[in-house]
Amino acid sequence: MTSGLSRRRFGQLAAGFAATLPLAAPSILRAQEGDVVRMCWFNTTTVSAQIAHVLMRTDIPARNGLKMEMIQLAASPAITEALVSGAGDVGTLSDFAAVTTMAIGAPVTTVSSQARFRSAVLATKKSGITKMADLKGKQVYGTFGITAFQNAQDAVLKAGLVPGKDMTFVNVGPAELADAVGAQRIDAFFTYDPFVSFFESTGNAVVVSENLSPVIVLAANNRFVQKPDVLRRLLLANAQALFFAAQNNDLANSWFRSLEPAKNIPEPVLQKASSYDPAWSAKTFTDIKVALSPAQLAQMETLAKWGVEAKLLPRMPDVPKFINTAIAGEVDKEIATGSFDVKSVKILRA
Repeated sequence: MTSGLSRRRFGQLAAGFAATLPLAAPSILRAQEGDVVRMCWFNTTTVSAQIAHVLMRTDIPARNGLKMEMIQLAASPAITEALVSGAGDVGTLSDFAAVTTMAIGAPVTTVSSQARFRSAVLATKKSGITKMADLKGKQVYGTFGITAFQNAQDAVLKAGLVPGKDMTFVNVGPAELADAVGAQRIDAFFTYDPFVSFFESTGNAVVVSENLSPVIVLAANNRFVQKPDVLRRLLLANAQALFFAAQNNDLANSWFRSLEPAKNIPEPVLQKASSYDPAWSAKTFTDIKVALSPAQLAQMETLAKWGVEAKLLPRMPDVPKFINTAIAGEVDKEIATGSFDVKSVKILRA
């Protein structure tokens, strides 16, 4: 590959797992006082990870009467396990990961939106592909069972191509994908940010179709949902942390890049990837929205149907049954009528 991000490191990033790094064990920072909230997160998702850094490095949680235990884990499966077992109260999950918890009937409820990110279908530089129609007769590589896969299938169908007939999807792991793209051994692939932005920055690939609808959600153990006041204050603190990051992009990005496995993501790549979330450029606190939108709720139902059809889920979940928008809606009303002074935030840990 043509940048300082090696094939091995890219695989660690994209998989959200670094077996030989300290990240393999939970990294916990405890605040001093307030209602305890054990929040599970991982340091590879743009905007969502910056929010987590703000929560563990500033006095925003304490302002809301919270004592945060920030548990850094490898990826969505580890966070799901923590939430199901009760080792964590709330965690960040991709929309499809959240739908997966619903399909297995886990005691976990999706409670709010956390961040938006971009997925894309890309063509390698040597392929000559410039539009989706050019994928006819081609193989498109990527990791099955993620939101980006569903988005790629949807883009192919919208281009009038039939998977398995006009073109073929090939399942490949993140490290193998990075190697193949760097060596220009494949013509097309799908992935998500910050890796879309990374491949664009190296000149190894160009985007031929992108989707800006994927979302990182906050999911909570059902026992924690039964503490509505604590959950409300957490969602408010989360919104304040997002606005702080939006007003301090450089600082939040530097925090993101201070920990493995994100240390080698170039800052311009991180900034570009984060910018696909409209909240990353929020000008006022009222620009921040916590509750999942009707479109996001509908998308999660679409993901559930797709997951069953693709045999990635054991059964069709009753998606609305596993989503609670009431408390997030209350927080949105509070945000709409109030203000938040970013300049008054105290940094407790640089």
